[in-house]
This record gives sequence, C-alpha cells and structure tokens, in this order.
Amino acid sequence: MFGFIKKSLKGIVKKFEKSVDKNKVKKDEEEIVKENNTEKTKVKRKMVCWNVKEVNKELNLKKGKEAKINEHKTEEPIKETTKEMEEEKKPKKRGFFSRQISEKDLQKFKLELVKANVSFDVAEEIADKLRDKDGRNIKKLLRNELLSLLEQEEFSIGTFIKGKIKEQGNCMVLFFGYNGSGKTTTIARLGYLLKEQKIPIVFAAADTFRAAAIEQLSAHADNLKIDIVKHKYGGDPAAVVFDAKKHAEAINGVVLADTAGRLHSDKNLMEELHKILRINKPDMTILVLDSLTGSDILEQIEKFGEVDFDALILTKVDVNEKGGAMLSVKQKTDKPILFLGMGQEYKDLEKFDAEKIVKKMLD
Repeated sequence: MFGFIKKSLKGIVKKFEKSVDKNKVKKDEEEIVKENNTEKTKVKRKMVCWNVKEVNKELNLKKGKEAKINEHKTEEPIKETTKEMEEEKKPKKRGFFSRQISEKDLQKFKLELVKANVSFDVAEEIADKLRDKDGRNIKKLLRNELLSLLEQEEFSIGTFIKGKIKEQGNCMVLFFGYNGSGKTTTIARLGYLLKEQKIPIVFAAADTFRAAAIEQLSAHADNLKIDIVKHKYGGDPAAVVFDAKKHAEAINGVVLADTAGRLHSDKNLMEELHKILRINKPDMTILVLDSLTGSDILEQIEKFGEVDFDALILTKVDVNEKGGAMLSVKQKTDKPILFLGMGQEYKDLEKFDAEKIVKKMLD
C-alpha cells in the first residue's frame, strides 16, 4: 500500500538529509581551520604584546624628546593588534543556501510524484513548499504539507442517517460512479456497517443496465440479511429507487441505492442519472472512485460534479502502490472522503483518517 509514493517521499527526505550531512562535514572542516587560525593569531598577539611591553620598559628609562618619539612609534603595533581583535569578534556569516535542496533534485522529486499519480498541479504545489527551506526540517515540512492537503471536517454518516430518519421517517443515499469502481461492493460494506449500528436498511437495485448487477446486489442482500427492492433488467431505475424509498418509510430506515456504472462520457446514461435525482431527491449522493484509475480520476470528479455529489469513497486502496491519486482528489474537490475500501471482507471499509494516511506514506 502506497509503496511507490512512500519511496518517492523517503527519497526526497534522504536527499535533504544527505545534503545537510555533507554541509555539516564541510562546516566542521571550516571550524577546524578557523580554530587553528585563531590559535595562530593568539600566539602572534602574545608575541606582539610581549615585544611592546619590553619596548615600553626601555622607553621609561629614557627622558626628553627622544623618549616621546620612540613611545609614539610603539603605538602602531598596539593599534594593529586591537584591530585584529575587533575583526575576530565580528560574527561570521554562515551560508544558508548550503542547506537547501537543489532545483534539479526538486524537479526530479516532482516527476516522481507525477509518476505516483499525483496531479502536476499538486506536485508543483508540494515542491514549491520545499523550495528555500532548511533541509533539517524536511520530514516535518512534508508531513505538514500532506496533512494540509488531506485534512477535512469530521463527518459521521451513521449520525447523519439517524438524524434524517428521526426527522423525516426515512433516509436515502444514492451511489454512482464509473463501471468497475467497486460501487456495488461498497454499498454492501456500508450496509454491513450501518446494520452494526442497528439502522434498518433496504437496498435498491437500480442498475438495470449492466448484466448480473441485480444478482450481485441480491447476493449481498442475502448474505447480510438486508431487504432489497428490484425490478427487471431494462426497467426504469428511477422507479426502482422510488419503490425502495416507500419500503424505507415502512421500516423507518435508509435506502442504499445502486445505479448503473455509467461512463461519464455517455450522455444518455448521465441524463438517466439526472432523472433519478430529480424524481427521488436523495438526502446524500456518494461518488465511488477506483483509486487505481490514475489521472482519469480527476476527469470523473469533474464530470460527475455536473450532477453534483456530497461525498466520496475510494476503493481498492489496499492494493494501490502509487497512492498519489488521493492527494489529487483532495486538491480537485472540497467534498469529504468518507471511507477507503480495503481488503475483501464486508468489514473492510476504513474510515478516512488523514493522519493515519500520512503516517503510512512517510514512516
């Protein structure tokens, strides 16, 4: 999980730390040279002071004009010595740029992020935050930047659904997304989670387009002992969802509605989705995205944004070695990511946790 992006992030940390270590060695060498030079200066100063002391002693024995002239001559080395002492007291300027990562390394790092399915804009943003920064703080800087990208307000779907049921006697959650994103499995997993919270549930098999879609959701309903409303293939999906809503009202529960895994480029299927929304007015819409999709995931967000969605669920995260798509998603939309699909079991729906994700990427 996140192996590729983890390697990229660790690589940039290592480069910074290596650069800092080299500079430390260089600095230590400079300190040794400086220390040796200082010792030489001290010895020289002692010798000068001793000579001045001896000269002054002789001058004190002489009288008259000659003594004054000679005394005046001995003041010069004393002034020079004082000047040397003042110069030594001045703080030495230290090179800040020696701790910075090179522009060449930043460009390489940015390329690695793009390879990890991070969008170019996000990669550029991260690189800009590292530019001109002290390399000794690189890991902290990266952690803060990633958290800034992934952070979101706390949201509990269970609490939301319970509130809607209490308020209006039922609740409807509609799911849509690209074919093969894991939408139907995600509905089953959420059904398992809500059942654990004692919330009555009904599935709506509104994907009347894809072969075996109704059978797939029916199998999950049987396994989980959850009610399901379904019509024949080719039927009106909006009617399936409408009937499921009536059933939810009867059991004082929630509808989890499946829809056709529509291609975002298919105009007819998108119009069908608009119809479902218009007739049934769901309380929440969730876009399910395959985290392995790559850069196309951003296009899906943009297209499905035309019909609007309230939240996202990312699937197949446990087998996602690149991991960068998650950063791109959060930069593309301000809608919350509710869950991450992990593993093969019904219980493998993990609540989105920014700190936990960043820890997996960096540690």
